[in-house]
Amino acid sequence: MLKKTDLRVIRTRKMIKESFIDLIQEKGYESITIRDIADHALINRATFYLHYVDKQDLVDKLIDEVFSELTDIINPCVYIQKREVKISQFQSMIEAIFTNIFHHAKFYQIMLSEKGVHGFNLRMQGVLQEKFRKEFSTIDLQEEKLSTPPELLIHFISSALIGTVEWWVNNDLVYSPKHMAVQIVNLITIGPLQSSGFKVQA
Repeated sequence: MLKKTDLRVIRTRKMIKESFIDLIQEKGYESITIRDIADHALINRATFYLHYVDKQDLVDKLIDEVFSELTDIINPCVYIQKREVKISQFQSMIEAIFTNIFHHAKFYQIMLSEKGVHGFNLRMQGVLQEKFRKEFSTIDLQEEKLSTPPELLIHFISSALIGTVEWWVNNDLVYSPKHMAVQIVNLITIGPLQSSGFKVQA
């Protein structure tokens, strides 16, 4: 009996979230009402309130779920060992990030559009930065031992990643996650100019 109830709850929440995403794409986040969500999900308002406090609670939980999946993939300890970067492991991690985003492509496309939640990209940036800070602290990246301050490095990587993701999803995922991973690794490890074929002179 408990399993049946659990499955029913899971199905209901899935319908609510899918309806919510569809409605954001159709009407824009700010215009959506609880009645809109309930009607689209074929439930009543009382059922909605059994699962979520309000629209803000729904969007917060939805974003947290997606970001939790994404940040679980980020693990610099796998590819940074004894202050050396293992390129193959680094590329595998970046590919896993883009594969995850590919599976949630509709969510990111809508949230990063004008109809999405205001400040979504800043929220994503903050989540990524916090994850990188936590991970870098475990591998002892101290400022006095680095040519670039860790905080500047964290901001650069997170900003570059979000900007690239935004371009990718808004251009219909034109390249595969693997191709994106190769390009990102080259841009980060070689630099944008040299990875594009320019010769850099001192």
